[in-house]
Formats: sequence, structure tokens, C-alpha cells
Amino acid sequence: MENVSLKLDKPMARQIEKGMREFNYSTKTEFIRDSIRGKLKELEKERAEKKAWDALFALRGSLKGKGRFKTDEEFYAWRAGEGSRLLEEKLSKELGLKP
Repeated sequence: MENVSLKLDKPMARQIEKGMREFNYSTKTEFIRDSIRGKLKELEKERAEKKAWDALFALRGSLKGKGRFKTDEEFYAWRAGEGSRLLEEKLSKELGLKP
């Protein structure tokens, strides 16, 4: 393990002590380590989201015009007919409901 020295101002140190008592941490080190782990997980999640958004934006336009429906009316017509049939099939299969 590597040692890290840290200086905190009094209000922050008091907040840490309050958090230690409230959430049953035995030492400041344990509290700070857990806080750092949480922040690292948060940053990793943000990194993954950014990577996904970047990939999505890179594809932007490549699927243009390849959608199944050109207008809202076409979609609503499909949903009223075929979509309802598919929903009924799914409900009957998964839940045993009869149309």
C-alpha cells in the first residue's frame, strides 16, 4: 500500500468525522478510501457513457432513411394492426392471457 499525506481544512475534517459517526466508519482512512472508491466508480461509469455516446454520434447519419417507417401515420397504422397482434402474442405466451 502507498502512503498519501492529506491536509484538510477544519470544516471538511468535521464533515468527515460527522460522516464517520453517521455511517459507522472506524477510521478517517477507511472513510476516505471508501469515498475515493466511490468517486473512481463514478468516473468509470461516466467514461463508459461518454464512449457509448461518442460511438452513437459516430453512427449518426449512417442509418438515415433506413427506418421502417417514414411518417408517424405509417407507424401508428402498424402499431394499430401488427403491433397489437405482436403484443397479444407476447402476453399470451408470457402470462397465459387469451386475447
